[in-house]
Amino acid sequence: MTKAKNSPRRPSHGSSGRRNSQAFATVLPGAFPGPGAAGSHTEQKSPAAIRHREMRRSSPQEKPDAISVLWHELLSPLTLIKGYTSTLLQLNNAITEEQRQQFLRGIDSASNRVVNLLENLRDISRLEETEITADYPISMLELLRQSLAELQNQTTRHAINFYPHAPLPRVKADPNKMQQVISNLVGNAIKYSPDGGDIDVELRIIRTEQEMERFFPDAPSVKLPSLVVSVADSGIGLPEDELDRIFEKFYRASTRFTRSIPGAGLGLYICKFIVEAHRGRIWARNKLQGGSLFSFALPVI
Repeated sequence: MTKAKNSPRRPSHGSSGRRNSQAFATVLPGAFPGPGAAGSHTEQKSPAAIRHREMRRSSPQEKPDAISVLWHELLSPLTLIKGYTSTLLQLNNAITEEQRQQFLRGIDSASNRVVNLLENLRDISRLEETEITADYPISMLELLRQSLAELQNQTTRHAINFYPHAPLPRVKADPNKMQQVISNLVGNAIKYSPDGGDIDVELRIIRTEQEMERFFPDAPSVKLPSLVVSVADSGIGLPEDELDRIFEKFYRASTRFTRSIPGAGLGLYICKFIVEAHRGRIWARNKLQGGSLFSFALPVI
């Protein structure tokens, strides 16, 4: 097992929105609208509209509404940015330096959220319009070591453990695209795991159907031999009846916990697109001891 060394602790911005909204209420009551509002006006919904919304949330069979997802994922951070900047402009001399730094960190965090969403949309457009070439032999072992070390440097709240199982032959793949898949899967594992939870990444070769059944009994049909990368988190897991849908574009698992975490349902779709373009397969399951396990297989040379 290898474990990437943690970088010096950085300020955590994950809960800054909640703390900063309280600061807004103290400094300028009414200046900071809630995440669901575009301004000070509160939209009144009819009972029928409320029932329709709840039915949509509770129905796992409904196709994700791309416009609604994008609207929410853009409006929420932009509302935060507007609230922070309005307060800084109106009460620049009346707030403390600590509050000013909180607001600036909030602006930075919300801006990153918008940028990440737009980058995902750009990536999807490029992936769907161009053909991925995967003719260059690469070492997934070295790629994972490098990628996981970089990801570990971005978090001090989780330990990323790497378990490579030799021998590990090369695969033909685009290293940049594979790095994107790894980053998305490990990033999701970090996002949905509690503070202090470990992220376990394994790499092994599967040569026979018996080995596949032993290590990955829920895997789809995979061309053998293949290298399999697995990312295990320590979160709450996924609804069993939605495991086949989580790789759809704009789809997010319908749990109260996942709805509280920002996301447009694009990362796993990008992973699936890239892996299948490399003639591989990707799948997910829940672990018996809790959490989720995401795996993808690539045929070896």
